[in-house]
Amino acid sequence: MAALQFAATHLPPRLQSRVWQGNQLAYAGERTVASGHAALDAQLPGAGWPAGSLTELLVEQGGIGEMRLVAPALRTLTAQAGRHVLLVAPPWQPYPCALKAWGIALERLIWVRASEDEAPWAAEQALKQDGIGAVLLWQPKARADALRRLQVAAQDSQSLAFLMRPPAARNQSSPAPLRMVCTPVPPPEDARLNRREWMQLTAVSVDIFKRRGPPPAQPLVITLPLQEPVLPQPGALPAAPWPGINHVVDRRHLAVVAAGGREAAGAAHVTRVSRVAGTGVPAGQST
Repeated sequence: MAALQFAATHLPPRLQSRVWQGNQLAYAGERTVASGHAALDAQLPGAGWPAGSLTELLVEQGGIGEMRLVAPALRTLTAQAGRHVLLVAPPWQPYPCALKAWGIALERLIWVRASEDEAPWAAEQALKQDGIGAVLLWQPKARADALRRLQVAAQDSQSLAFLMRPPAARNQSSPAPLRMVCTPVPPPEDARLNRREWMQLTAVSVDIFKRRGPPPAQPLVITLPLQEPVLPQPGALPAAPWPGINHVVDRRHLAVVAAGGREAAGAAHVTRVSRVAGTGVPAGQST
């Protein structure tokens, strides 16, 4: 106790911020990016997603709301800060219309298709590059050594690093300082709700079970509307197709830039999500 009192009164401010008690929420300094959800920021050290640190989101399956949860931060990084975001081995094909509706700059979003063994290496190398705002990695079975390397790479960067794993990984040890379980929460069963209203009431339960500080008293429930921005307004005419050629463009040479080595071109298939699909070209077709 005497040591803590000394730290609170005699240490310089820059060192005081590094001292915290286990029953207090840690201070993460300035290396955070606001999540875009006030209730969640209030539970995160530093009031935002930590940069230079690995964050685990445990989801039962991809697409339950993890992208809607992190979308505001990705919008800040791509559209405002001008940094790139990498999606490494997602279990689904990125949907440009939804990403654009969330405000994410598609020209700064890169989709890396890699095998389960290659994906951690690609994410690790991406974290070592300049200009990377966030790396999101989906890994059903993450090895302990791969987790340690990811955390070390994240610590040496200024990027957000998200690792998506199944809920069964909760009982496994991990070097990630921030871990949470995300569970979909369906809207209430109300016959009076129309389809639009129903979709706007979908939510995700966020159970933060590891952080620098005491665990929250209960999970957070965050409302994350399903594609609210791209739902047509009642009575609205169909939108005219976008002019020009709009599709996902394959750029294999980007693997060298994103992964930091010539050998990456053979290890991962990288696709730049360039513009919103809208001319009949399939959203994942390479040209």
